[in-house]
Amino acid sequence: MSESMSMRTERHQVGRLGELFLQQGLLTEAQIEQIAHEQRQHKLRFGDAALRLGLLTQAQIDQALGQQFGFTSKDLLNGIADPSLRFFHQPFSKEAEEIRRLRSELLLKFDTADKIRIAVVSSASGEGKSYMAVSLAIALSQVGRRTLLIDGDLRSGSLHQFFALGSPDGLSSVLAGRQQLDEVLIPLLPGLQLLPSGPRPPNPLELLQVPRIKDLLDSCYADFDAFVVDTHASGNASDAQMLAHQVGTALLVAKKDLTRISDLRQVKNDMQAAGVDIAGTVYNEYQSLQKKRWFQTVLNWMPGRRKKNAKRKN
Repeated sequence: MSESMSMRTERHQVGRLGELFLQQGLLTEAQIEQIAHEQRQHKLRFGDAALRLGLLTQAQIDQALGQQFGFTSKDLLNGIADPSLRFFHQPFSKEAEEIRRLRSELLLKFDTADKIRIAVVSSASGEGKSYMAVSLAIALSQVGRRTLLIDGDLRSGSLHQFFALGSPDGLSSVLAGRQQLDEVLIPLLPGLQLLPSGPRPPNPLELLQVPRIKDLLDSCYADFDAFVVDTHASGNASDAQMLAHQVGTALLVAKKDLTRISDLRQVKNDMQAAGVDIAGTVYNEYQSLQKKRWFQTVLNWMPGRRKKNAKRKN
């Protein structure tokens, strides 16, 4: 790149990001000029120069980049995205990159399939399964896949809580014949809709019996390219096995310092006994928001992959 082209690119970068930060009151014009000087002197990007000068935080830069590329909460059609959804609020974070890597793996796996249909499964509650289901659904919708996120946990479904949607009707209402599917779907983003779990029924397993979930997916087959189904903890009831059998493919989720290898192996065996294809295992680490929450995903195993991914150091 010639020097003149480089300077034009630099001015364009400063102008767009600088104007955004100026509008938000995070930078003054004098500070923007200071950042531009730092860029020229050290050949840095705008964000790196601002960090070097201590004028912005990484979170502020990630949010601004997200606005530039259309990955921000301004696009949410209903509800409010929970701050814990880092993939949504901080789309350029390390965690978001891991989720995009997982998305890429799944897109390759389903490359020859007409649709992506995957159930997210874990052995116990609190392992990050629902969080992963939401993040993966958002990620798929951002690459143009019309995605339906289904809360299949009729015992303790919580996906609606990630978007502050109150207590809406949902899957249980449809399976009980009280409402039609199109009456309970909630648009979240362009290309992403949520089917909440709905009111807690007294007979969840009976509502999920074959072929009720398969029939539901088939009924909206033409309207979506991807189906991501959250499930109840597999070790607590057989709901997940029943659901995954009808979905066809399962993604296993395990958590550091919580999931036992024997429990994870049992979930895998249960799924395979039900004729479910195991797409892979996601390993995650979690700390509460009060302890500076961080979440890391690593795809440990995928059919056809010879090289095992090593766990990244935080």
